[in-house]
Amino acid sequence: MLEFLSYAFAEAYKHLTEVKFDKGSPLHRTIVSLYATIIEQTQDAIVLHRSGQHVTLDIILRATLEAFVELENLCSDDTYLNHMKASFHEQWIKLAQHGVAGGNPFLQGFENNPEAAALLAQHRVDLDALSLTPPLSVYERFCRAGMEDIYRSVYNSLCNETHNNIRALTNRHLRVEGENLELVIFDQPEAEGLASTLSSFIGILVRGSSIIHDYFGTDARAVINALVDEHQAFINHYEEPMQQEPALVEKNETGG
Repeated sequence: MLEFLSYAFAEAYKHLTEVKFDKGSPLHRTIVSLYATIIEQTQDAIVLHRSGQHVTLDIILRATLEAFVELENLCSDDTYLNHMKASFHEQWIKLAQHGVAGGNPFLQGFENNPEAAALLAQHRVDLDALSLTPPLSVYERFCRAGMEDIYRSVYNSLCNETHNNIRALTNRHLRVEGENLELVIFDQPEAEGLASTLSSFIGILVRGSSIIHDYFGTDARAVINALVDEHQAFINHYEEPMQQEPALVEKNETGG
């Protein structure tokens, strides 16, 4: 799995220079930035895995998946950028309003600052102007990308890892042996879970590369399409053993 991920990363990175875009276009800049984020975070995952450090892989995967959802939506509908702009203004308002109000030692730069107050007011005006394309929740973003099922399954698990809730902490650090409870640290991940994480990075990177090169009509489209075919062949080859073992397939289908 790691070998194919490394290969897919090398292909995506090599052909990144083929992406020609309008630097003056906020839409193009955002699309390319999202793709660049996917490439960077994929490399981080590869480096961590090769060094035997796996704890944060799923945390990185969550951010990579979110970037892919935004990329998918932007390349499908140019007006989606307005929803992203609305989210930007909304988040800036949430931060700045507490700073302007005063009392937060970490936001002192906003307090009694006329420029900050004026900027806050402008963000409110800009957000009101985008009332027809309001900020979207994460769930709404996934639904627009046709990924509601992934939101309710894969993304849910990734959020548990990120927020360190009881389920994540139990899976990460507690092992039950009969009546004994053992606390572990830096435990090796289960092979199936690790393979699922790496496979997700592969899928995001390959699909994201296909979207980008098609959107900008690059000269590397044929190469990237070949990568898509190689990825599908890799998946088919990887799944063959499971298809030959009904019990394992049943376990996988029930989420076990």
